Amino acid sequence: MPDDTTINSIIEENVEINRLLQRQAEVGLTTLHRPLEQIGVIVGRPAFIVSVLGLFGLWIVVNLGIKLEGRHPWDEPPFYWLQGFIGFLSLVVAATVLVAQGRQGQLAEQRAQLQLQIILLTEQRTAKLVGLMEELRHDMPDVHDRHDAQAEVMQQASDPGAIIEALETLDSGGPTSLPPGPST
Repeated sequence: MPDDTTINSIIEENVEINRLLQRQAEVGLTTLHRPLEQIGVIVGRPAFIVSVLGLFGLWIVVNLGIKLEGRHPWDEPPFYWLQGFIGFLSLVVAATVLVAQGRQGQLAEQRAQLQLQIILLTEQRTAKLVGLMEELRHDMPDVHDRHDAQAEVMQQASDPGAIIEALETLDSGGPTSLPPGPST
């Protein structure tokens, strides 16, 4: 059983890999992305919504108060200037969200590709280990040598193309059986 220092070392290594990926994502930001990212951070906070609603409420109250005093407010009801400000703010928020979502989508796609490569590599390593274990079982004189069909199948790495075909067949309403693989 590994000791705590070994586990902590592995965790620290994984955290450092995550930091490296985050730094790499930051390097990919353009000069236009950086301010939009900062605006997105501000707009994404609940305090922003509360502040904006408070500001709108204050705008309405102040303008109505000025009108009740008999003076001419800068934005009389139905508050055309406020409506314009709300429209402009909506445009900025929508554009910021779309840009951030696009960037997050790209990062998610990169992470998914990385994860897929790691999963495929792990699956290939596992198949190799099963094969080596089977060879060892055949070569050891003290172990009863027998045919193990499941281990034989597990020695072969899955064919991603065959799995995709099977999934497409399932999606199109065809037969519901997957090709044989390590999980059978």
